[in-house]
Amino acid sequence: MVYFFGGIMIKTENPKKLYEKLELAKRQLKNAKSREERIALSNYIYCLLYSIKIVSNEENDPILKDIYGNYKNITLFNKKIDGHLDKVLRNFVISKDFHKDFFEKMFRKTTKRIKFLEEDEYSGITTLSEGDFYNIFFEFMSKLGLSKYFDKFVKDHRIYNTNVQFDINTFGYTLFNPISKDSDIFIEGLEYDIFSMYVLAHEFGHVYDLNHFNNNIADYNKYVYESFNGESISKTFERLFIDFLLENNILKDETKDQLFDMINYNYEYIVSSYIISLLPDILLIDGSYQDLSRTKIYKLVERNFKEKNSIRKFINKSCNFDVSETFTYSYGDIYSIFLKEMVKNNDYKLDVLEEIFEYRNSLFKEDMLNKFNITPDNYVKLYEKDIDILKKKTN
Repeated sequence: MVYFFGGIMIKTENPKKLYEKLELAKRQLKNAKSREERIALSNYIYCLLYSIKIVSNEENDPILKDIYGNYKNITLFNKKIDGHLDKVLRNFVISKDFHKDFFEKMFRKTTKRIKFLEEDEYSGITTLSEGDFYNIFFEFMSKLGLSKYFDKFVKDHRIYNTNVQFDINTFGYTLFNPISKDSDIFIEGLEYDIFSMYVLAHEFGHVYDLNHFNNNIADYNKYVYESFNGESISKTFERLFIDFLLENNILKDETKDQLFDMINYNYEYIVSSYIISLLPDILLIDGSYQDLSRTKIYKLVERNFKEKNSIRKFINKSCNFDVSETFTYSYGDIYSIFLKEMVKNNDYKLDVLEEIFEYRNSLFKEDMLNKFNITPDNYVKLYEKDIDILKKKTN
């Protein structure tokens, strides 16, 4: 079935509209009514300037003074952000025994299953026409009742391609103005293939998530800087997209390759989360854990592992043990496997996600896991469904 396409370009590399949004955001910053608004807009402007730079291939970095107006504002901004991050670390330490127990069970239960999953040869990547790419993704978004979202982003040229390499394991990001609730998507090396569609699904999860924020900017800042819930909806969209392709027999072998990568990627975050939870409290509270050598990390945690050589190799190759990032992606994966089932059981209607919106901006609380009946055992039951799909390919 062919949907509306009409030759409109899906991706753009023209930063003209970004410059217009920059001027609007600067006016909004000038008229900000509170410190919370200034923090949110300052971060948005900084990211917007970076985005303009990578889309237009400019060489100059953003000048902080031009963003914040004066150096006093820079100091206040950094102090506020440091305060948010300090809350995250202290809250993490308060709940560390729970995290340690939870991720130890997750680590042991998933390791038993994943180590028997042999990597098959990749099926290769099919390059689609722009029309086929559009139609497949339009059908997925229609399944979720979001076809208008996708159409608007295409027509308004809000999906940007950039050839600048992002941080490792980052292939795209969403830029969101919390005052005007305006979003843009940026994808590294956007091609018309399954991988770029997968990244696009993830980023539309962020768009959907952020567009369902109320007008409380303080809550938004807490969500951005304090919560471990920021990847839950985006990773739910990833899983829904993979299931959509499998159920409709679209690029099936390539989809299983993507599923294999997703399982391994998420497993690495689970392992990292368990390792972090084993580190001494004092190193976590003052942030000095980030400065530990890989050898020191291994020495601090090795007694908790039987297969010491494997965990040593893992620690040596892992590039990031940041508490906020690691636990955001770990819990994002864990929530997503449950939220995906909720959406599918609700005939793909996304209103069931409103439950998580009530909790998302808070510091970590065990109550949120209990709300959705999330336990390591229940996770593994759903996890095994994905493993079984891949076993059918490799056997």
